[in-house]
Amino acid sequence: MRLKGCAPVNPWDDGVNDGGTVMTFVMNVRLTLVASANPMADPAMGSPSGEPPMIGDDALCLPSDCDAVLDVCIGGHRVWSIAPPSWEEAAAGTSRRVSWPPILLPYLNGSAHVVIREHVSGRVLLDRNHRFGTGEGEVRIVNAAGHPLSVNKAGRLDRAFEAGTDAMVDSLLDGIETLIKDIREECGIEAFLAFGGLLGAIREGKLIGHDVDADIGYVSAYTHPLDVARESFHLQRMLHRRGYKVNRFSAADFKARIRDPDGGTRGIDIFGGFFVDGYFHLMPTVRAPLPRSAIFPLGEVTLHGRQLPAPADPEALLEAKYGKNWRVPDPSFKHQPPPSTRRRLHGWMRGLRQHIRYWESFYNSKDSAAVPDEPSAFAQWVHERESTPQPLVDIGFGTGRDALWFARTGYQVQGFEYVPAAVKHAEDAARKEGLSAKFDVFNLYERRQVLATGAELAHDERPRVLYGRFLVHALEDEGRHNLWRFAEMALRSGGRLYVEFRTGKDATAEHAFGEHFRRFLPSDVVVDEIESRGGHVEHREEGHGLAVYKDEDPHVCRLVVRWDQ
Repeated sequence: MRLKGCAPVNPWDDGVNDGGTVMTFVMNVRLTLVASANPMADPAMGSPSGEPPMIGDDALCLPSDCDAVLDVCIGGHRVWSIAPPSWEEAAAGTSRRVSWPPILLPYLNGSAHVVIREHVSGRVLLDRNHRFGTGEGEVRIVNAAGHPLSVNKAGRLDRAFEAGTDAMVDSLLDGIETLIKDIREECGIEAFLAFGGLLGAIREGKLIGHDVDADIGYVSAYTHPLDVARESFHLQRMLHRRGYKVNRFSAADFKARIRDPDGGTRGIDIFGGFFVDGYFHLMPTVRAPLPRSAIFPLGEVTLHGRQLPAPADPEALLEAKYGKNWRVPDPSFKHQPPPSTRRRLHGWMRGLRQHIRYWESFYNSKDSAAVPDEPSAFAQWVHERESTPQPLVDIGFGTGRDALWFARTGYQVQGFEYVPAAVKHAEDAARKEGLSAKFDVFNLYERRQVLATGAELAHDERPRVLYGRFLVHALEDEGRHNLWRFAEMALRSGGRLYVEFRTGKDATAEHAFGEHFRRFLPSDVVVDEIESRGGHVEHREEGHGLAVYKDEDPHVCRLVVRWDQ
């Protein structure tokens, strides 16, 4: 049997030919399995079934009798954990195939010390060196500061607690205690430890090693979803006044960020809960027939020696979240609530985070580094038309290439972006260069934020440039309609909206930066939408040759729009 990227084991082949030259074709880690029935077995003999374990640059191929959660370690730290249900059966009775997570692939090029072990028992199935691809250096899966990263439950790379320090843990615990106190003092709400932090406290009295953040929950005094949402937004405003940086997930849950001792940030998720029709709901995925007595009166649990508030029956909440086997560690766990729960909670509270996971993964990976640093042709074209630098708002600035260039050119730049990672990158770059530019998280799917920010800009009497490159085709209908609403408000004192977007005339073309949601619309449709909001198109051009990148030459449309005063 051959699988793409996997080759049979040859225990005598060390990957080097007689001349000592490293093979340049796709190479394989020959997994050395310890026989489960005989701990003294020769590692070269493979698994009990005699199947040859294999590994390739695009996938692992594991014996069919391997049924435990596995940790994959590279360079001395865990980078990924996989569970049997995620494995694809390659051929009956032979082996199972599991692809490397896409976010790891850019790192897998070079030499590596690879260990594969069972997560619960710690039994080592593989321990040997391997060269991925044709790279000459060492595979290092770390952040810019050199801290080890691993794939978290959302498929992103993050620094897990097991790769952190005591100071990092103490800082997080301080943040939890302070946040719970602030919520109580500001809003009279009694918050409690929830989900991963609660699970770690009950199971071991400490944070779970493979976890990356903390969770707290609270129970709303309201039962109608609209009132629950209003209360959550009120809580967010209170915390913002206390200096917290906040990223909202839905109408009833958001993340507060605190600073790590090493300068990084760590999140504390705040999940709203409420009782409706005999069921307890806790964002984002819990709906269970729990009585109020399962939550109140709040009790306490011990986490790293600290006493923190917790539900009265923490085991009941943990079973509702993680199932009956919640006591068994599983770093690959993903909660899959019933469709009825997803429909209900999404219908009531969510719908504000379309495609966010793709973009979070993109901006947290090396893929974003492939985007050119120099300004786009569209940015230069806009500058030529405006000639005099003025206030400029870049909506959906992405990697910040154009926004930072405008700031260097003298524009007073305010950048809005959907993804917190992109905002942080732009802030860091502007700070390093000493640029006068401001960047904020902005969600075109959240009408409340669209109206509030639009009103704020409308009260500033200076004309401005609104700039959106490759934004229109990345939005679903609701976000696109909110963009026109926002532009109408923000340009009330004068100025122009500049947009460049792909039309539907080459929708099947290759995309340099991967597949993601795109809504290609004929330019006439976009113009009609703008005019229906009172906009007037001053300039329109479209065709090829306007947004060339390497071998790509998409058909795009450029519009310049103003609104009457």
